[in-house]
Amino acid sequence: MQLQITYEDMATPYLKQLVANNPKWIASALKSAAWKSQKVIKSGIQSGAPGGQAYAPMMPDKMRRALDIALGNTGKTRYPPMGRLQRAVGYDSSRANQGSVTVGWLSHSAVYLGSKQQEGFSTEVTDKLRRAFAAAGIKLSADKNQLHTASRPTFPPVLPDVSAVAAQAMQDKLLSYIMGNTQRSAASSGRTYKVYR
Repeated sequence: MQLQITYEDMATPYLKQLVANNPKWIASALKSAAWKSQKVIKSGIQSGAPGGQAYAPMMPDKMRRALDIALGNTGKTRYPPMGRLQRAVGYDSSRANQGSVTVGWLSHSAVYLGSKQQEGFSTEVTDKLRRAFAAAGIKLSADKNQLHTASRPTFPPVLPDVSAVAAQAMQDKLLSYIMGNTQRSAASSGRTYKVYR
């Protein structure tokens, strides 16, 4: 899933003309809106409650670590909500000059994993998995053949917050330019990210 932020001018004719004569203002304001929007999404994932809607309960870290080790991995001390997907949220500013930026997942694998997490999924209980659960001290009933992972919506719950933050960022940035602040922030990196569906 991805969120599109576009510029729609509803200002007075004077302000419209002022902004129209300075197209770089719009591109810069859109980039600012996108940057702040992705921060909102990342913060929501980190908190475990994007948009104030708490994720379905996760397996306790101690239990998950034991299972991780039983499956042949090193095991971590902490398992953040949605794993490392928080790092996989970003924005594509390549069309900012055309009045549009996109916020979303930064790779095909993030789209796949993020979609699975948002929609929920089932995992077949194989003999190997059953043995790993037993080694971790977690008993599965003999007739248990599927493990169900509840859906953990991320993008839909934050949409109202993103809309508000993006609109405010656009307004603040354009007003600052109109009031004489002609300096635009320099990008910390020359890299342009691509957002995937």
